[in-house]
Amino acid sequence: MHYDTLLFDVDNTLLDFDANEAESFRSMLKEKGEPFSEELFSTYKTMNEQMWRAIERGEATTSEVLNTRFSRLMSKYGKQVDGMEWENCYRSYLNHGIQEMPGVHQVLKRLKERFRLYVITNGVEETQHYRLEGAGMMEYFDGIFISQSIGAGKPTKEFFDYVKEHIENFDAGRSLVIGDSLTSDILGGQMAGMDTCWFCKEGSENLLDEEPTYVIHDLQDLLEILER
Repeated sequence: MHYDTLLFDVDNTLLDFDANEAESFRSMLKEKGEPFSEELFSTYKTMNEQMWRAIERGEATTSEVLNTRFSRLMSKYGKQVDGMEWENCYRSYLNHGIQEMPGVHQVLKRLKERFRLYVITNGVEETQHYRLEGAGMMEYFDGIFISQSIGAGKPTKEFFDYVKEHIENFDAGRSLVIGDSLTSDILGGQMAGMDTCWFCKEGSENLLDEEPTYVIHDLQDLLEILER
């Protein structure tokens, strides 16, 4: 295999963000004295995904989204809440969510023997550090690149240029991006001239013009690709 550098997304690639999100949302509502419903959670997920897509397109900033998403959500149900206060409550639970993807330590430990491993993630710096440290994953990585600290996020050229400039002897032709998001990980990697590996969740459909270099459905599949 011709790669020497692997760039990993975090959420739903290394750590199970979906499980963390659901648990943290429930805990936040309980603390705020609001009843949980699947309909409320579904509305939040749809709205939140749309807002993060706006960030990826450069139409909104991370702080704008984080400070308003819960006030916007609850306003749909006729309630006025302090968006920043709710965000802080939610994040206090989210920071400690370290649900791992199956087999992640086994995979990273084996890959660490042969490749340079880095994290590339969109998100809040404090949260991502807390979660990676809590999951005992920091030891595997030679560097961590987080959109909030960089001031730009995947899939932008600015984000990937920063990554390239801060990895010693970086060669795009010998680097592989691994992630679950077509619009940030795969598209961003493709635009940056790198091969990509899409961690495809069940039922997901590739709507990009260009196919990822590889498609996996489990982290163990990555070992089979890289150890051929």
